[in-house]
Amino acid sequence: MQTISAKMPSIGTPTGSLMLPALKYVSGKREWYAVTIPYKTLGKFVQTSSVKKKNQEIIKSEIKNRFLDKKHKDDIKQYIKEEEEYTIPPITLVSYEKLPFRPFVFEENESDILPSDSLAGIIFLPIDYEFECLDGNHRSVAIRELASEAPEYIADSHMLLNIVVENRPRKIRQDFVDVNKNAKQTTSSINTLFNTRDPLAGIVADLLEEIDYLQETTELLATSVSKNSKDIYTINNLKNAVIELAGYNSQSTGEEKLVKELKDNTSEREKVKERALIFFTKLKSNRFINQCLKNRDKTPELRNESLLTSGTGIVIASRISGIFFKEFDESRAILEIEKLMAYDWSRNNYIFKGNVITPSQKISNSRESISNTVEAILKDLGFNFK
Repeated sequence: MQTISAKMPSIGTPTGSLMLPALKYVSGKREWYAVTIPYKTLGKFVQTSSVKKKNQEIIKSEIKNRFLDKKHKDDIKQYIKEEEEYTIPPITLVSYEKLPFRPFVFEENESDILPSDSLAGIIFLPIDYEFECLDGNHRSVAIRELASEAPEYIADSHMLLNIVVENRPRKIRQDFVDVNKNAKQTTSSINTLFNTRDPLAGIVADLLEEIDYLQETTELLATSVSKNSKDIYTINNLKNAVIELAGYNSQSTGEEKLVKELKDNTSEREKVKERALIFFTKLKSNRFINQCLKNRDKTPELRNESLLTSGTGIVIASRISGIFFKEFDESRAILEIEKLMAYDWSRNNYIFKGNVITPSQKISNSRESISNTVEAILKDLGFNFK
């Protein structure tokens, strides 16, 4: 019967060490260790950077990481507090020397182990040793502060550490650049589509599920609709429309303000969703939108003829509709929105010329042009709201 044992390391085992299960492996011609430790002990092992102080003298030879961004760190702490099932990526650390490691081996096959193999075993982390943080500086500080301030949020959670053995300062700096250079931020469209914790994104997701034509004609991933696409709007165009329908300006700080209000007020969320359902249901009756739905192949051509089939156009229409919801009761607001959808939304409409449509028939999305066009349409419809 085969038995498993831990092979003794060739270097001494330090006293005052934390003994943990680990993987030892080779990646990029260098030795790495993978190990998990409790969140509450993370701060004891990770050397992090601090917030840059005013007039602080910088010793260039000692720089290996960027200064701490307090807002980014605080955002991570808030995320962990708000999301019970949080997802925190592994942290990458640097060890200047090899760590004591005992591989698990089947005793009768001990001679078959090769130096380059990935091995499971036991690693000894000296409790008085701080690893340099290569990636995860803000995560480490956020978790360390929570361990002190609010340990209940991180109880029973463990962090995966990937530790590379490296003692060349220039290479450590290069590693830092490489890690961050290869990381790509998610687009605003992806954030809207996937961020189920955001109540505004939740309303947009509801619209996509409950209004059939939006599922068929909305670009979900890109931040713009390509020239020859059969889609009409992007998911962020829908989000901007919801912001405007709620009475906020999507071109300034409206999103931030609305999200805060929706988080604090469930009834407000239902009201905004109802407005959005009404608006996008009525939008389908517009002749340009209707033609796009009946003949998908003509969508690119129709987008070039209409203002309403653009991101700017949907902001204008939803802002006006938001004003109707504010000024009138729901039945009157719906009636006026129906009239708005029957309005002449072609780019040739003289109302748009010099405001949102440039002499070259391009659409201007500046705040001023949108605001002027909203006022011009309302005036043309016989309204003069103050």
